[in-house]
Amino acid sequence: MKLICSTIILSSFFNLALAQSLRRSLMPQSSFNYEIVGTPQISDVSRTVPAGYSITFTNRWTEDNHPYEYPSRAHWSDFVYASHSAGYQMWCSGCFASAGVESIAEEGQTGTLIEEIEDKQVLGTVLDQVLGLFIPRATDGRASSPRKDLCVDETHPYVSAISMIAPTPDWFSGLYDLRLWDQSTKNWYEKIELNVYAWDAGTEQGRDYNFSNRDTVPRGAISAFIPGDTERMVFVSVG
Repeated sequence: MKLICSTIILSSFFNLALAQSLRRSLMPQSSFNYEIVGTPQISDVSRTVPAGYSITFTNRWTEDNHPYEYPSRAHWSDFVYASHSAGYQMWCSGCFASAGVESIAEEGQTGTLIEEIEDKQVLGTVLDQVLGLFIPRATDGRASSPRKDLCVDETHPYVSAISMIAPTPDWFSGLYDLRLWDQSTKNWYEKIELNVYAWDAGTEQGRDYNFSNRDTVPRGAISAFIPGDTERMVFVSVG
């Protein structure tokens, strides 16, 4: 049976990417998953009705915003989005990267991760996936949107996403396990805006924007970039 998508919109999915300020050093790792901006708009559509979301990623990672060692060839890889149940995990804080997550974090290659997602679609834990086009130059406000909506339903209400921050060793941005219905009304969000941040996949060594580095042995867990107490660190915002 064909899933009928509604007109629910998810905009500015990755608005204001990466670390905002030094105050974030006091936050737990889970706080770096995503930050909701403002108050989400709630639709009158029950979560029992299948829905569709348009997605827009907006780049805010620029030399003006994050000047320390900012690379001359800054760009983003293709973006992978998946809607899923609680039984699927694309990635998470403290988890070890799958082969697919490693491939996109290190090289920006999406094929292995898409294969992993397709395997989970067969098992029923993933409902849908869409691909957003890469951003060749990470200029301020540059946007990427998939050509089709991402479909969700009552048993697959979560969204996870990932894209490589490039050129880097194994750094990426995205989010995991974003629930798209409101807790009080049990209705789908009509529009939700979020900030997302920078993560280290734990698979390759390197502290600067170098693309080719030695593997991390033993492999580390996925971890968020913590600004700390100095502005001389990658991804620390100024202003």
